[in-house]
This record gives sequence, structure tokens and C-alpha cells, in this order.
Amino acid sequence: MNARTIERGKPAPASPRFDRKFIEDHKLVERYLENKLPFKGARDLEQWCREHPDYLNELKLSDRAHASLKLLEASGKPQDLGEPKPPWWKSHYVLIGLAAVAFICLVAFWSLAGKYVLLQGRLEDTKHALTQGPLVQPAVEKNLYIAPDHAPGIDRAKVKLNRAAPLLADVHIDLGYTQKQQMQFRMFVDKKDQGRAMVLNNLLKDSNGELRMTLNSTGLSAGTYTVRIEALPPRGIPIPIGWLLLEVE
Repeated sequence: MNARTIERGKPAPASPRFDRKFIEDHKLVERYLENKLPFKGARDLEQWCREHPDYLNELKLSDRAHASLKLLEASGKPQDLGEPKPPWWKSHYVLIGLAAVAFICLVAFWSLAGKYVLLQGRLEDTKHALTQGPLVQPAVEKNLYIAPDHAPGIDRAKVKLNRAAPLLADVHIDLGYTQKQQMQFRMFVDKKDQGRAMVLNNLLKDSNGELRMTLNSTGLSAGTYTVRIEALPPRGIPIPIGWLLLEVE
């Protein structure tokens, strides 16, 4: 092995430019004590002093350091020669706090993710309901007979439906009081304080003089609907001949 090879575990030799004359000419020791040397220069000086301990003994640094400490103590400013305190951000309490914050953020993220999945499911259900419509298959059928009012504003003729109990209602509207030649009719259904819900054209009364229509109680939203019936003569203007209320609960 080459004689110049550095044995493992031994420090690398200091730069050859370091010697007594170089150190004294550049006042490296004084600059080191004043913390004015660059990092590499300070490390090189430490390495050289480690290899030449007699030089520091000649400078009597230990005696000077001891005297400096006694002088500082006499002035009421004793120096703490223990290990310097690490910066606050290196404290293990900070690491524990950061870990706790990270855990809380992770829990919050999974909680929000769960809520997002739940809301996404509800949204899909709502879209499906809108696509399929609000109708529910009725389990009961019922015949309802009603005679409409002959003038608006009387509000005696009423048909009541309940959305909570799906019902298929076969409504018989008595138009026996109309003229025989009035065979064709039109019906307007308006939701109170909102707008028109539907218009049914070309309705015919049967041999009993009844106008029949079938309603699913879940087909209309809750509210009060006004119904106006008009007779459609072969020629001329439509004639209003009946009024009633449709109440959906």
C-alpha cells in the first residue's frame, strides 16, 4: 500500500500552508476566537492544532480561558459552558406537534372524503329520481264523483288527494247540466299563486253525461289547483261551464 494512503479512522492532514509563521502572520488564532474565520479555515486550524498541541500550550490558552471565566464570573455574567440549546424548530416537542397536526389533517381528509362519497350517492339518487319521475305505483284505486260549480269563486266542488298514500283516482265530473250538443270540452289546471300545471284538450263526456279523468295522487306536487272546464262548440268561442278545486296534500 502507498505510504501516503491515509489509514481508516485517522483524520486527514491539514493543508500544508498551515505552519506557525502562516498562523501568526494572519492572526488566525485571534480571528478564530472572535469567530471571524470562514468555516473551512476554522476546520483547517482545528486540524492543525490537533496535530500540534504544543503550539496551544505555548500560547497558554487554557490559562487565558480560565482567567477569562473568572473575570466574567466576577462581573456577574457567568458563562454556561454546556451544550448550546438547539433552535426551537429542532425540539422533539415540535416534531410531536407536527405529527399530531398531520394525523388530524389525515382524519379530516378522510371525513371529508366520506361526506363527499355520501353526497355523491345522494346526488345520483336525485338524478335517478328526476329521470324516473316522482310517480309512485298506487296500491289503491278509488272512484270519485263530483259536480262542478257553475260559476267561479264558489269553491264548493273539491277533490282531495294525499301524496303520502298513493292512490289511483278515477274522477267522474258530472256535466249532465250541459247542453246535448256540447260534447267536446277542454280543461285548464292552474296551481294557485304559481302557474299553469296542465291543459287537457278534446275531452268527451260519456253516455252518462260525465267527464272522466284518472289521476295518480303522486303525480302532482302538494298545493291547491283550480280547474276550469270549457265547452268547445263546433264553431264559435269556448264557453266556461264548470269550476272545481283540486287539493293535493
